[in-house]
Amino acid sequence: MLGITGLPDAVSDVLALVRMRGEFVCANECSPPWSLSFGGPAGHFHIVERGSAWIGREGTEALRLEAGDLVMLPLGSGHTLGSDPTLPPLPIEVAVDQAARRGSVYRLGGGGEPETHLVCGRFSFAGVLAPKLLEILPQLIRLSGQPGRAPDWLKLTTDYLIDEIRGPRPGSASMVSHLLDLLFIQALRQWAAHSPKALGWLSGLGDRQIGQALSAMHQAPSRAWTVDDLARLAGMSRSAFAVRFTDIVGVTPLKYLAIWRLDLAADHLRAGNKGIAEIAEIVGYGSESSLTRAFKAQFKTTPAAFRRGEAVLRSSD
Repeated sequence: MLGITGLPDAVSDVLALVRMRGEFVCANECSPPWSLSFGGPAGHFHIVERGSAWIGREGTEALRLEAGDLVMLPLGSGHTLGSDPTLPPLPIEVAVDQAARRGSVYRLGGGGEPETHLVCGRFSFAGVLAPKLLEILPQLIRLSGQPGRAPDWLKLTTDYLIDEIRGPRPGSASMVSHLLDLLFIQALRQWAAHSPKALGWLSGLGDRQIGQALSAMHQAPSRAWTVDDLARLAGMSRSAFAVRFTDIVGVTPLKYLAIWRLDLAADHLRAGNKGIAEIAEIVGYGSESSLTRAFKAQFKTTPAAFRRGEAVLRSSD
């Protein structure tokens, strides 16, 4: 994929196969005492528009959230959100069902002061690369909205999102969906940039030299790439490139290429608008039978069975 600058964008290539899907978004005006519980398996996000709140997960210490903060729980782990971490929570489904409502704004809690205003949402991932992303994401991503600590994009994006939810207009559903995509991508970037651990292929996407090679493979998966070709694109010697790529991404360059080709094949199969032989050609396999052998070796199922919905992808790695 080419970014708006005309340069290859490997991160966008990968995220195109993840496909975050917002399922429910609402604004909540909560007056103390209040406490809500959220269960899985869907992911959740919360934006503190005004006031403060405590978020807690089993086995961890509760965190205090302040106005402007964004928290995402992409793995669908159960959690609580409330004015006091010691309060027994009410399931969010019950609370919403009982709440007074004005449009997409829900009034919750016991009527005390000060109020906390939140935007809360539920989301899931639908793309074929979603399982790979979920393997490396943390249970919770928190971005501070405090002055001097918040990235510039956070307030801008959340303000737009809050405005669309509190004052829906024609096209708001589409606008909210795009803003959620933006929030997720930016939060992912921010987290990955400050993560203390190696993140495999995600770390590779953020590395300037290795990212060049990844982008090239994404752009032309059917090309008969060699390690020498990729090293030249990265501006490195063959040996240095091979070592650096494997250290960062976790697999060799040609193994990554094979995995990427099969992930693309799975995405085309899921879309259902191309024949298996055509997909084999697009992703760099000479024939339907070659793709079938590689696909079965990687995912323990055939392309035809996966297309029919008879199997889910389970990597052999």
